[in-house]
Amino acid sequence: MSLAYLDPGSGSLIASVLVGGAAAAGVAAKQARARLMRLGRRRKGEELEVQAEDEATTAEAADAGAEPSDAAATRDG
Repeated sequence: MSLAYLDPGSGSLIASVLVGGAAAAGVAAKQARARLMRLGRRRKGEELEVQAEDEATTAEAADAGAEPSDAAATRDG
């Protein structure tokens, strides 16, 4: 006598577990990648932040028609 019977509900449960596991693995991989990217940005330090602020200040000064040094002086002062 064989007791290895799978009804349709069991097959559906197995399929749900496989699909859910694949989705969870995808989300975990995406989060791990995001953490690694944030870590990489932190290691580059404030140099990039300062450079980005200077570029933004220069762009704002160019839009306003002022000299970049004038905009930097108002930002610092």
